[in-house]
Parts: sequence; C-alpha cells; structure tokens
Amino acid sequence: MDNLTTTDVSDHALIAGCVEGDQQAWVQLLNRYKRLIYGVTVRFGFNTEDRHDVFQAVCLETLKNLASVRNAPSLRYWILTIAIRQSCLLLKRRREENGRESVDAVITLHNSRPDTMEIYLAAEREKIVHEAMEELPDRCRSLLDALFFSKERTSYSEAGQLLGLSRETIGSTRLRCLEKMRKILESKGF
Repeated sequence: MDNLTTTDVSDHALIAGCVEGDQQAWVQLLNRYKRLIYGVTVRFGFNTEDRHDVFQAVCLETLKNLASVRNAPSLRYWILTIAIRQSCLLLKRRREENGRESVDAVITLHNSRPDTMEIYLAAEREKIVHEAMEELPDRCRSLLDALFFSKERTSYSEAGQLLGLSRETIGSTRLRCLEKMRKILESKGF
C-alpha cells in the first residue's frame, strides 16, 4: 500500500491489509474513519478526554474484530455502531459514577437502533459538506470556515482582516460563496 492516499484504497483492501498486520493499512483505516468516530463522541457531548477514551476503545474493538467483517461496504456502518456502543457504555459508566441514574434507566440507553441511523445519516451529511468545502476556492473555504465552522464566533471585521477584505464586502462575498457551496452540494445530491 505504498504511497497511496486514504481514498485510493478500498475498504476491502484496508481490511485485508489490517488482518495481515500491515501497519500502513491500519493508519489509513484510522485516517478514513476517525472523523466519523469523533463525530459520534461530539454528538454524545463528551469532553476531549472522554472523546479520546471512546476513540481508543473503538480502535481496540475494531482491531480485535476486523477479521470478522464479511461485507467491506458495511465497514463504515459497522465502525459507527461500535462508536455508538462504546459511547453508550462510557455514558452509562459516567452516570453510574455520578449516581444520577438507576441501572434500569441506563438499560434503555442500549436500545439505540433508531439513534444509530440518525447519527449515521448526520455523519454522512457532515462528510458531504466537508467534501463540498474542499471543492470551494480557497477564499470561500476560508470565509465559510471562519463564519460557520470555527469554535469561536467570527465577526465580519475579523473575517475581513483574515481575507484582506473590507468589513462591508464580507456579506456579499459570503452570499456568493454560499451560492457556490449550494451548487456543489446540489451536484452531490445533497
């Protein structure tokens, strides 16, 4: 798997490589699915330390059971299910540690099938939006990232300084960029 990007290799080839002990295949598999795993932990509202704990648990579970995956196209859903299960387990432990919830109430948390599909669909939408952002011109990508995706709220003045534009032109530039984004998303069936 020398010199191939993560998207050049199929899930089937990554699974086969991982099962054979190919470290490069494992790194590529993690790179491909880490956003999905961390996305689940964000949806559960975990702090950074808990997100890393869940990520490690998912990696361990995935590595231990990867040889049992029979259908490579379902790998994404399989990893998503593991991430949700590990998140539920951590949530259960946290709640039991805090003594805020009885064991009977936590058991209902494990019936997450409807939530699984909702989280999967949200992750798929996030992936499409991320891909669309990558297709935007640099200026639009920077502007939309600053205005809509940064953790800190960005004012028009700050965005203008970032892009070398006046505060007054940010609104019209934002509209043009959003229109480009809409067209890209539309072409992807979003």
